[in-house]
Amino acid sequence: MVETVRGAKSVLYWILASLFFALAMIGVILPGIPTTPFLLLMCYFLLRVSPSLHAKAMAWPVVGGPLRDWQDQGGVRQNVKRLAYAMVTLLVGSTSLYSELPVAIKSVIACAAIFGIYVVARLPIARDNDSQIPQ
Repeated sequence: MVETVRGAKSVLYWILASLFFALAMIGVILPGIPTTPFLLLMCYFLLRVSPSLHAKAMAWPVVGGPLRDWQDQGGVRQNVKRLAYAMVTLLVGSTSLYSELPVAIKSVIACAAIFGIYVVARLPIARDNDSQIPQ
C-alpha cells in the first residue's frame, strides 16, 4: 500500500497529476505527443494524493485497461500497440498530406512520430488473462 502524501507535497502532487493529465489529453489530439507515459505519470502522483480518484482513473473505459496492464504486467497488449501504430500513421499521414504546414514542420512531426513508433515497439507485451498458464 502506498502512503498518501500530506502538506505542501500534496499540493505539488495534485499540480503534477493535473499537468500530466492535461498533457495526455493534448497527446490524444496531437500526433507525435505521447499519451500513455503522461497517463502513467498522472497515476503515479494521483495514487499518492487520492487513492480513490486513482482507482476511478484505473476504471476508465478507454485507458483503464492499458493502465492496469502496465501496473500488473509492466507491458501493453499487442492490440494496443497496433492501434497506436494505426493512429500515428493516420494522423501524421493526413497532416503531411492535407495541411499547408512548411516542409520543415512536417519533417519534425514525422521524426517525432517515428520516434514514438520506436518507443511503442520497444514496450514489453502484456499477455491476455486467458492466455496465462496457471502455476
